[in-house]
Amino acid sequence: MAEITQITGQNGAATQPPAPPKKSPEKKKKRKKRIKTILILVVILAVIVAVVLLLRQYVFTEKEPEGEILTDTAMISSIQSMVEGSGTTKAKDSATITLGMAGTVKDVFVAEGDTVQAGDPLYTIDSTAATEAVKDARETLNERDKELNALNKEIAEALANQKVTAPFNGKLMDVATFHVGDDITSGTKVATVVNDTKLKLSLYYSYAYENDVWTGQAVQVSLPATMSTLTGTVEAVNKVDYITPEGTACFEVVVFLDNPGTLTAGMSATATMTGADGTLVYPYASGTLEYYDTRELTAKTDGTVTVVNLLDYARVSAGQSVLELEIDDPTTDLADKQDQVKEAQDDLDKAQEDLDKFNAVAPIGGTVISCALTPGEEVDSGLAAITIADISTITVDLSIDERNITYLQNGMMINLTDWNGNTYMGTIQSMSMEGKYENGVSTFSAVAVVDNPDGMLRVGMGVNYQFVASESSDCLVIPIQCIKYISDEDGNTSTVVYLKADTPPDNAITLSDDAAEDCPDGFYAVPVEVGISDTTNVEILSGLNEGDVVFTNRMTDQSDSFQY
Repeated sequence: MAEITQITGQNGAATQPPAPPKKSPEKKKKRKKRIKTILILVVILAVIVAVVLLLRQYVFTEKEPEGEILTDTAMISSIQSMVEGSGTTKAKDSATITLGMAGTVKDVFVAEGDTVQAGDPLYTIDSTAATEAVKDARETLNERDKELNALNKEIAEALANQKVTAPFNGKLMDVATFHVGDDITSGTKVATVVNDTKLKLSLYYSYAYENDVWTGQAVQVSLPATMSTLTGTVEAVNKVDYITPEGTACFEVVVFLDNPGTLTAGMSATATMTGADGTLVYPYASGTLEYYDTRELTAKTDGTVTVVNLLDYARVSAGQSVLELEIDDPTTDLADKQDQVKEAQDDLDKAQEDLDKFNAVAPIGGTVISCALTPGEEVDSGLAAITIADISTITVDLSIDERNITYLQNGMMINLTDWNGNTYMGTIQSMSMEGKYENGVSTFSAVAVVDNPDGMLRVGMGVNYQFVASESSDCLVIPIQCIKYISDEDGNTSTVVYLKADTPPDNAITLSDDAAEDCPDGFYAVPVEVGISDTTNVEILSGLNEGDVVFTNRMTDQSDSFQY
């Protein structure tokens, strides 16, 4: 710690140390003036240094040489525009057998790399489950078929019952009255239809004439009401036991005759025929004519009347509609039932297919690409048992940029190269008509076919393709790096070359200051029209002549590189 010394006076009292002397105002002014002068000198010095540096760079430093000018000459040649890309190889035809159920492998008849023909046996697998699945699926299908047939029958009957029709030619009698819009129920009587084109007569004859009457025999029918006789035919001989009041046993004879149009039911009539000995055979008594057929027409379903064709004594023909009804749609369940049948059929097909896979034969001819079976092992459902591919012909899936798809045509030849540099010739087999748009680019798929007799191309290999998009012969070409894209003094972008000339050509354009720095002395920017190009050259359609010398680039001294 610093020692503090106390100063005392003569009387022993402590005294304060003497105060420092005060500076005068004149000295303060001199100090401020000196600082200001120093700051001014520093600023002046900085300005002098900056000026010296600028003079050194722009006045006293030599300009770096631009480098050697390189040129090329426009010449007549040929040029091809090529399209390149990549693709993936596939077998033209392949098949994989995948197990649908588990089982035990019994025999395997092929191995990977073997060549098989369609129908060759591949393996056998024991699977009780697969056999039972086929049986169950077939029974289910049979049930669904029966249900569908029954439903179709119901629908057919319902649709047929929409109309009440005449069963035969005849006329209507006892018709009921209906109006359009009336609701009726099944069983409602509509009318009676009679077949009056023919009439029948039932008579009884003594058994004494049993052998004198037979079916088909011609008889004479007498009609007292019309005082006429018509020819009829014996339709039936019924050996009944009818006893007359006089005690005579008789049998029944049914006769029919055509109605000339003047006869009706209820008329009295009799019939005689000639016996074997030539005598006439008479019935026990006369009978009454009846209509040959009489049918009562009734509605067979509930419905609403839509059409009425009912008149007493109106003539009708067989199948003619006399009343029509609107009914509930009977087909509402048909689609579901048909779907059930289809599903059952699909299940059976799948079960049969799975069963067939347990005693598989080669579905196609080709090479066994993979075989996952070993005799005696248990295999599970879903296992890809064997894959066979026909690799004698390979297809290549290509992806073509939208800008190049128009150059490709079916049947067009293209060059293919594998990773090892082997080349193949492919033929375009198909092209997609719809592109796939991704990441701002649309591409189209195409398929090329390649003969592969020696099997050098394998399935799943990547290959490069190349084909000629366009070609020009005897055209003017220059190196592609001679083409410049510049802006003129008006700001318009032009495609030009820098042409070497003693004086500005007539078609030369004036360059902007920035573009002019790139154009060497003795060269002038002239606009050109370009055509197709390859990786090194470009076709010139107009703007240059053969033999014209154009600027390519500059060669600098730095690492022997080119300055563009």
